[in-house]
Amino acid sequence: MLFLMVVGFMAARDMITETFPSIDPKTITIVTPYSGATPYDIEESITRRVEEGMIGIDGVKRVSSSATEGVGRVTVEMEHFANPAQVLDDVETAVDSLSDFPPQEAEQSSIVKTKLTSSMMSLAVYGAVDEKTLHYWAERIEGDLLNLPEVSLVDIAGGRRYEIAIEVSELTLRDYGLTLDDVARRVAEFSIDIPGGNLRTEAGDILIRVKGKRYTGLEFANITIRSRSDGAQLRLGDIATIHDGFEDTRLINRYNGKAALFVRVSRSNSQDTLQMEEAIKSYLNGLSLPQGLSIEIWRNRTDILRDRISLMLRNAILGYLLVFMSLLLFLDLKLAFWTSLGIPISFLGGLLLVSFTGITMNMITLFALIVVIGIVVDDAIVTGESIFHEQQMSPGDPTAVLRGVHLVKAPVTIGVLTTIAAFAPLLMSTGTLAQVMRPVPLVVIAILSISLIEAFYILPAHLANTSTWSRGILAKVRDRTQAGLDRFVQRRIIPAIKLGLNYRYATLALACASIIISVGIFKGGIVRFVFFPQIDSDHITVSLKMPTGTPFETTYQYAEQILKAGEALAAEVDAQYADDPQAAALVEAISFTVGSLSSDRTGPSASGAAANSENLAQIRMELVPGDRRPISSGELGRRWRERAPAIPGVESLVFRSNLVHMGDDVGLELIHRDEKTLAAAAQQLKRGLATLEGVSEIEDSFELGKREYVFELTRAGLAAGLTPADIGRQLRQAFYGAEIHRIQRARNELKVMVRYPHAERRNLRDLYNARLRLPNGTEMDLRTAVVIREERGYSRIERVDGRRIVTVTANVEEKITTPDDVMAALQKDVLPQLTSVFPALSYAYSGASRDQRDDMASLKDNLLIALLVMFVMLASLLRSYIQPLIILSAIPFGFVGSLLGHLLLGFDISFVSLFGMVALSGVVVNDSVVLVDYYNHLRKNGRSDIPAALVEAVARRFRPILLTTMTTSFGLLPMLMETSLQARFLIPMAVSIAFGILYASIVIIFLVPALIVIADDFSRLGRGVKKRISARASMV
Repeated sequence: MLFLMVVGFMAARDMITETFPSIDPKTITIVTPYSGATPYDIEESITRRVEEGMIGIDGVKRVSSSATEGVGRVTVEMEHFANPAQVLDDVETAVDSLSDFPPQEAEQSSIVKTKLTSSMMSLAVYGAVDEKTLHYWAERIEGDLLNLPEVSLVDIAGGRRYEIAIEVSELTLRDYGLTLDDVARRVAEFSIDIPGGNLRTEAGDILIRVKGKRYTGLEFANITIRSRSDGAQLRLGDIATIHDGFEDTRLINRYNGKAALFVRVSRSNSQDTLQMEEAIKSYLNGLSLPQGLSIEIWRNRTDILRDRISLMLRNAILGYLLVFMSLLLFLDLKLAFWTSLGIPISFLGGLLLVSFTGITMNMITLFALIVVIGIVVDDAIVTGESIFHEQQMSPGDPTAVLRGVHLVKAPVTIGVLTTIAAFAPLLMSTGTLAQVMRPVPLVVIAILSISLIEAFYILPAHLANTSTWSRGILAKVRDRTQAGLDRFVQRRIIPAIKLGLNYRYATLALACASIIISVGIFKGGIVRFVFFPQIDSDHITVSLKMPTGTPFETTYQYAEQILKAGEALAAEVDAQYADDPQAAALVEAISFTVGSLSSDRTGPSASGAAANSENLAQIRMELVPGDRRPISSGELGRRWRERAPAIPGVESLVFRSNLVHMGDDVGLELIHRDEKTLAAAAQQLKRGLATLEGVSEIEDSFELGKREYVFELTRAGLAAGLTPADIGRQLRQAFYGAEIHRIQRARNELKVMVRYPHAERRNLRDLYNARLRLPNGTEMDLRTAVVIREERGYSRIERVDGRRIVTVTANVEEKITTPDDVMAALQKDVLPQLTSVFPALSYAYSGASRDQRDDMASLKDNLLIALLVMFVMLASLLRSYIQPLIILSAIPFGFVGSLLGHLLLGFDISFVSLFGMVALSGVVVNDSVVLVDYYNHLRKNGRSDIPAALVEAVARRFRPILLTTMTTSFGLLPMLMETSLQARFLIPMAVSIAFGILYASIVIIFLVPALIVIADDFSRLGRGVKKRISARASMV
């Protein structure tokens, strides 16, 4: 016992802490940057090519791609059984084998196995300083943090990348008879390091190296472009303006109204969150910044983890005390003490086992400990109560302990194994949320395994001495409680059991009626199903998306108006509750971004990816904790949305205030080969969604892109010797720029670009007036060489398994409807109409909707597996096929109790609730096994009257059944009463188990005996029919 507790404590102490368990998305991402390319160009030259290479690779489940301006991305999803390393190797080989790939102007593809890092905190570095100063200090802080042994993943968000831009005007080029090609080639020739090999001399080897690489704008300015015979030199600085600064994009990042960069700290799977936070705060305490520059911790998720650990530990301690007190009411102090002591023994032993699996100490692990508090003592209660009963029957007999253990060893073992069987299939669930919940079955199985050892070997040793501990008031309370319980059993339970046996078919009908009523409650929408409940958070995120091609100034103007509306609303709320001493200032901090949009998907599966474009903006308002503000973030977000300005032509304006956002509530992929058909179908589907009450933020991925000017070579251009490649190269150099090479400066990789000055590439006149260099050295007007045609494509082209798709998404107001109700309405009316109008159109669930369906299908399959395994175990113990079915019949009533619990407490059924119901199926079986096993024991010992044996079995096993039900429910009671945000999404699982076991135990007491007698009725009927048939046969 001491060994388990000491070593288990050491293992628990050394477990890594994190907020959510790390998950493996089992995807491979292939990203190919192609700066300046349109989505159509990227689809044709990159994503299609990569998709073709993926054909035939073993272990590939699905290949999806997206082509956006400047980048192609292909995502390969693996089968659950696939070997990720082998699939990654096959994918790399397939991409490498593609001929002429990637295109000449594109960068090499990045092929990586997707890893989701857990963002821990961000440090806002802000102040009234210039951009270079801001970057300098952010990079310095980044480097300092990376030098900390506790930290390994740090990056900087919210800033532009470094770039050296060499700008040469067209007039200057003409004056000196140069082209951009000439300048780019000359710069590349002078900015280079070349190894010259090894010179072997008598004194030793000497390495030869030509050093000429430039790293700063001043160094590039000294490059000689031309030299004359008199020694005069034309240097690059004489003809070009050199900007040693940042890339040519528009981006604004502000924190509390001042320019800002964010240093993001993430954790790897081997790092402890709390230790990281301690190291970072210690570093910040010693950091000295220049005047005008400040640093603050922004969005510290470690605070959430610390609050959750405190919450879970508090609930665990309260649950333990309630379990101990409930035992003390009916049992001797010694028995109650040693039985409840099994909880910490089993916990520490179980944590020792799970520490070898790599499980971390996180919110889900802690919740698993709370779930198992009441369950873990079930076997000890039954064993201890049996020993206690035998000792009472034979005072002073040392063999009473062995008899007590022997009587219940088989049913207790099977009871624990059936509970393990219920939890074990949950380990095989493959969905995202199932992976997050994986610590629950692991922890429960490990702890129950240790508890079985503790109940059979450690507990009996402590109870071998027949002395009692209860004295005085404790003994009186126990005796009175026990006497009261005995009277209740004799006066209420036994008469009720006899009545139920006499009217056994009515008892069965009543039980079935409760199932029918519960189904009606669920189907009628009184208790709804939502895959993941909306939980209020301490922040609001507003994401603005204007049409592609919207000028930066326009996006900034509307984002600023939205920000001012939010600030005004916060000020009004503060003024409204100024006299409330409990209310603090509503807003802690605000970040404001234009030109970029971070993913607002949060939780364990969040990637944190960001998109950069001038039509995007985002505002994050951090609020004080919920217990210190007078208004919920959901209500504040709703009122902010109402005050937001009307924005003409806006693509989307989304307000998020959920603690966890795992994706859009509704998502459908429309599949067809024709673009126009897809566009028309998407519009009809959006109109159908708009007719459904409670549906908002309806979007599709088929949005128009920027205006495109397409150039086709004329006969005059062709006669002049021009080719499409010549025209494309010269226009790309002039307006996008020619990338000479990339240099590494400290930790930053910089592009060195040659292009026209910004003044010569900012309007259509500059394009129309452009001149092209001909092969003979002369020039030709662009409009003479080409025909210019204006088109407009799409900003994003998506494909799945080689076919073009458009994704339609929407979100719902949970107070009005649910995603399931919306999907049901779509399946009933909208989608059939859609496929009738577009016969060749097909559709599939996408995003979160697809993940949810996978999770639900996996959970359903695992429940069936669990039931089958439990049936086999029970049949082997009971030597019967009928009795296991009778025992398993209690499981649906556990589900009924769970549903009623959600109804009483006002919760919707969620995936977490269903997870609890599956786990509940094993717990419910325990009480039935104990009852049926004792009934069989009586029958084997000569009790031939079936009803009388059942009545005696109920009377004898009522106390352990009552105790196991009380301890399971009381162990979860503190969690049920919890009101904090941190526990909100886990409470439904506790509701499922606590109310399910409570209701099922009541039903077990009455229904299981009735079913046994009904089974005997049918058995006797069958024997009678068989005898009559045999008699008639003998007469013939």
